[in-house]
Amino acid sequence: MILLSFFIGIPLQSGAAAAADWDAALDTIHNLYGSYSTLQDTLKEDTLKIQTLRKQNNAELKAIKAQLQAVDQALLTRLKTAADTIRKKHAPLLEQYTALGQQATAARKAKDIKRATMLDLKRNKLKTAAAAARAEVKKAAEALAAARKLTAGKIQPAKNALTGIPALKKQIKESGKELSTAQKIRSEADKGYKAGVKQGDAVSAAAQLKLSFSQMGLIHNLQQKIYDWEKRIAVSLGTAKSKLPK
Repeated sequence: MILLSFFIGIPLQSGAAAAADWDAALDTIHNLYGSYSTLQDTLKEDTLKIQTLRKQNNAELKAIKAQLQAVDQALLTRLKTAADTIRKKHAPLLEQYTALGQQATAARKAKDIKRATMLDLKRNKLKTAAAAARAEVKKAAEALAAARKLTAGKIQPAKNALTGIPALKKQIKESGKELSTAQKIRSEADKGYKAGVKQGDAVSAAAQLKLSFSQMGLIHNLQQKIYDWEKRIAVSLGTAKSKLPK
């Protein structure tokens, strides 16, 4: 194998056992290296697939949320503005009406009948206007509430389709932590392999290559899981998109 040219000679042997270990290590490297290279290419492809799909999913989720937020937004904004305007318009009158009632109650408790009567007269003079103002405020608030309820009903099917995504993202995050750990171990093993080659230590190089390869297998399995979860997210997004109000 060409890569074995990295090893310069065979170090001093300590008997047949050392020679056998050396030969076994060379065989291990020879037998593993082809699979190692193939799996390394697979991991790169997996990483690209995951990154591409995740980018698409994130963009799609952002777009869907924006569309949900925009449903009936012009109507809701108009109704809210109208309700706020009406409430502010009548606030002084209604505050005065309420204050007169509180003052009259306080005067009666203090047995100041004259003051209580004067306050009642002022309050009663405003009663019809206050009732009309309250009715107008209530009508505007009810119109806004009804519109919000209608809008919520329109977008609920799409929102329901998104409910499973946070759990999938949590699983991806947890597996991502495992993936990072495996990648770190693999990186250190690769450094150890290169160091073994540089030092002409076939036994150490073989051990580190085996460790790296085992971590690559774990990385591959985790990437497959993550990719499958990203695909499930894509399906949920597709369902949500199909249920957006037309």
